[in-house]
Amino acid sequence: MLASSATGATASLAALPEFSPPFPNAFTSTSKAMTLQTVGKFRVSCTADTSNGEVTGPATALVTITFTGCATGEGASFGQCQNGVPGEVSTRRLSGTLGYLNRTHTAVGLDLSNPTGAPMARFSCGEDTLVETSGSLIGRVTPINKTIAPGEHVTLKFAQKEGHQAVKRLLGGPRDVPLTKVLFGPLEESGLSCTELLTFSAPIEIVA
Repeated sequence: MLASSATGATASLAALPEFSPPFPNAFTSTSKAMTLQTVGKFRVSCTADTSNGEVTGPATALVTITFTGCATGEGASFGQCQNGVPGEVSTRRLSGTLGYLNRTHTAVGLDLSNPTGAPMARFSCGEDTLVETSGSLIGRVTPINKTIAPGEHVTLKFAQKEGHQAVKRLLGGPRDVPLTKVLFGPLEESGLSCTELLTFSAPIEIVA
C-alpha cells in the first residue's frame, strides 16, 4: 500500500504544472525587440513581434509568431530578412509543452518546437542568404499559481547570451535548444531573446 501511495503521489506531481481550463483558450501576444544569434555570431534583430495561439490542454499550446522590422545589420536594407512581407519573419505553427525548470517546482517553462520536425522558421536575409532555425525554444512563464484575467498579462521570457539559450531543458527532459543553419554553413547552436506579453480570452492560471 505504501509503495502504491508513493507511486500515485509521484504521478500526481509529474502531471503538474498545468494550465487551468477552459480548453481551448485563445491568446495573443506582443513583444518589443528580438535577437536571434548563433554561436558563430550570425545575428538577426527584429524591432517587435505579435503572435496568436491557444492553450489546447492542461500542458499544451499552439502558437504562430510574426517578427517585424527584421534585419541582419543595424537596419541596413541589404540585410533585411523576410519570408513574406519585407522585414517580416513568421514561424511555422509551433507546439508548446509546459514543464518545470527546477527541482523545487518554483519555476515553469514553455518549450516550443515544430511538431512536424521541420524548422521552426525558414527565411532569407538580403538577396540570397537562406536561414533555417530548428530545434526547440524554451522560455520562462510567470506568474504561477495566480489567476490572470482577460486584459492582464502572462509573461513568457526567452533569454540568450552569445548564442547560448539561457534555458536549455525542462526538468527531467532532454537538452532542447535552437539550432540555426545559415546558407551552406554548419548547423549551429543559437539563442533567442525577447519578452512576450500574453493576453488570454478567458481567465487562466498556471498551476504549479
